[in-house]
Amino acid sequence: MKKQNQCVNGRFVSVEKIQQMFANLGFELCSGHKHIRAKLGENSIVFYTNGGTVNISFNEKGGKQ
Repeated sequence: MKKQNQCVNGRFVSVEKIQQMFANLGFELCSGHKHIRAKLGENSIVFYTNGGTVNISFNEKGGKQ
């Protein structure tokens, strides 16, 4: 039998990997800059950089415990 996916919308990842990913993202966004533009929306954060934007959205309807 073929192993089923752990989750329909993705897979489980360790908390340490997520923390490292956000640390790397923050370092890359801020490296060489004194200030960066950011916008806080109702359910998202947008960072504006010279090469484009980084948009982090929060979805509350899935995975509530």
